[in-house]
Amino acid sequence: MKKVQKIIFISNSVTFAKRQLVLTEEFESRGYTVQNVTYSRKAQKFLNQRGKTVENILDKFETYKINNLQKELEKYEEKYKTNMNLILTADKNYSAKNRKHAFQDLIKHFKFWEEYLKKHKPDVILGGQERFVNLVPRYVAPKFGAVQMIYKVNPIPNTFVTVKDPTGRWDELTKYWKKNKNKKLTPKQIKRVKEYLNPTKKEKKLTYTIFKVPGFKELALFMRSIYSNARYEHFKNPYANLWHIGKEQGMRPLRKPIAKRMTESPKFDEPYFYFPLHRSGDAQILLRAPQYYNQFQLIETISKHLPIKYKLYVKQHPNGEGEFKISELRQIKKLKNVRLIDTKINTHDILKHSAGVITINSNSGWEALLHKKPAIVLGNVYYDIFNHFEKVRDFYDLSKTIKSATQKKLTTEQQYKYINAVIEVAHPGQMLFVGKYEKLMNNKQNIKLLVDGLEKDF
Repeated sequence: MKKVQKIIFISNSVTFAKRQLVLTEEFESRGYTVQNVTYSRKAQKFLNQRGKTVENILDKFETYKINNLQKELEKYEEKYKTNMNLILTADKNYSAKNRKHAFQDLIKHFKFWEEYLKKHKPDVILGGQERFVNLVPRYVAPKFGAVQMIYKVNPIPNTFVTVKDPTGRWDELTKYWKKNKNKKLTPKQIKRVKEYLNPTKKEKKLTYTIFKVPGFKELALFMRSIYSNARYEHFKNPYANLWHIGKEQGMRPLRKPIAKRMTESPKFDEPYFYFPLHRSGDAQILLRAPQYYNQFQLIETISKHLPIKYKLYVKQHPNGEGEFKISELRQIKKLKNVRLIDTKINTHDILKHSAGVITINSNSGWEALLHKKPAIVLGNVYYDIFNHFEKVRDFYDLSKTIKSATQKKLTTEQQYKYINAVIEVAHPGQMLFVGKYEKLMNNKQNIKLLVDGLEKDF
């Protein structure tokens, strides 16, 4: 890759702009040129007040005229070898809007990024992984000599990875595994694996479970959002759909107690497979596995392919209680070989007693590896490059794969190799600036580690 000199940060709110500012200032101190692209007037004002260069996408939207929407959609779909329907599916906010309006804005995103990249010629774009604002530059950037990268948490505590492949796999992990999968681990590597594996299993540590279901006290936060969107955004930010947000956040605390009564405790003496429900609107589904958009239909399909002696244990994401409609939960409760498990039951306990995991692409597949449990993966995910995981791409093979997975045994040597590979590609530093990690946003050593890691993967 050519030497990186110019970096672009993408944000859709002032919250993200604040998190990116600390990285921007560290990059600038190292001689990089950093610019910002945003949807948010409040983020724009925040960054401008701190002397940063900002371009607001919405300022350009009014200048783009679309005479024939269908032809424009077909043109950009062919030009960038993509699929406009899948891009729309991956943006839950625009998917909730009028389809014609959503596609018009999608075309405007393509026009904006072509114009912006031609003018500014950045080397790297750093942003998120879903929504038009992040999806479109991923397709357009290569034609202008740029690359888009996202940085995300690693299951190894207080580390992160960078990713260029939006389908779910980690570029550096794939390269490392291809080169080193047949090599024996050193004593130092084995010790490092044990230092991660043993306390994780003993203390039943989960991967960054720090959010909580919105309660009625969040009403004040919602009211502040209304004020902010009226004063700064003038209700034009497409990701500040207050009716949608208010309805979603308001319904969750109402649904939660009802959904709770529908769950049950696991029966660890019966044979079962575990299926973790992804959160509603999760990028893991919308972006990487849109064919499984309807998880409840998928659960019904899986239940029909299970060997007769097994149950399917389904558990909602602990951060997603109240997101799903009660009617959807009732749909799977009616299935005789499916149990809806209490979200408070620790995933490690469920895995330890299970016959294995069937997952789209959740972290439960990784946690199954820690317990040497079989895992059947339906989507794309970073760990599916390891031979331990059974990948299903044809549902005609699902029943056979479930049976064969139960016969699969994982050696400790192979387990350690998989874990070591993920440790090897991880960079030290905590980039999840929310909840208990928010204070690290002002930790200079942590910010230095983050930029060191990003630089390394440039």
